Amino acid sequence: MTAAPTTSSALRIRKAAVLGAGVMGAQIAAHLTNAGVETVLFDLPAKEGPKSGIALKAIENLKKLSPAPLADKNLAAAIIPANYDEHLDHLKDVDLVIEAIAERMDWKLDLYKKIAPHVSATAVLASNTSGLSINGLAEALPEEMRHRFTGVHFFNPPRYMHLVEVIPTRLTDAAVVEGLEAFLTTTVGKGVVIAKDTPNFIGNRIGV
Repeated sequence: MTAAPTTSSALRIRKAAVLGAGVMGAQIAAHLTNAGVETVLFDLPAKEGPKSGIALKAIENLKKLSPAPLADKNLAAAIIPANYDEHLDHLKDVDLVIEAIAERMDWKLDLYKKIAPHVSATAVLASNTSGLSINGLAEALPEEMRHRFTGVHFFNPPRYMHLVEVIPTRLTDAAVVEGLEAFLTTTVGKGVVIAKDTPNFIGNRIGV
C-alpha cells in the first residue's frame, strides 16, 4: 500500500516566484538564481512601455549593484520578468512564492487575494516582511493555504548576509518549516533561525 504524499514532498523547490521587484525582492530573486532555482520576478504592470518593464528594469539593475547580487552578471538573463496582469499563470508550477513588497499590511493582503487562485495546491507561500504580524497576514489567505504560509526574512544584502529567519504562524505545517529550512540551508547556503511572530522578530530586535 502506497503512503499518502506529505506536505514535505512539495518542498523539492525547482521553481520560485518573488513578488515585488524592489531592491530586496530583486536581490532575493538574484540569489535564488545563483542557487540554480528557476525564478520569476513579479511587479506591477508598467504604465508605459513593456508591461513587465518594472521587473525588467530591476533585473537590469542587478548587474550594476555593489556588492554584486549575482554570482555572474550573465545570470540576470535567467530571471523571468513578469507582471500581475499577464503572468499569474506562472504561479501554477511554482514550488515557492516569496512576497517582498512594501511593508503595508493592506497592500500585502490585496496581493495575496489576487494570487491565491493561481498558486498550486502544494506551493509554499512566504512573506519577507521584517516586522508585520505573520499570523495577521495568514488570515487573508484562503483557509486551505494557511498551513503552507510562513514568514521568511532575508537580511540585506541577501547574497552576503548569512542569516535567514523563518517565522511560522500558529497554523504552519511543521513539514513546511522543516522543508523550507532544509532548502535555505542546503540549496541557498543560509543559516536559519526559527523565530516567533513578535514585532521585528529576532534580527531587528537584537540588531544582528
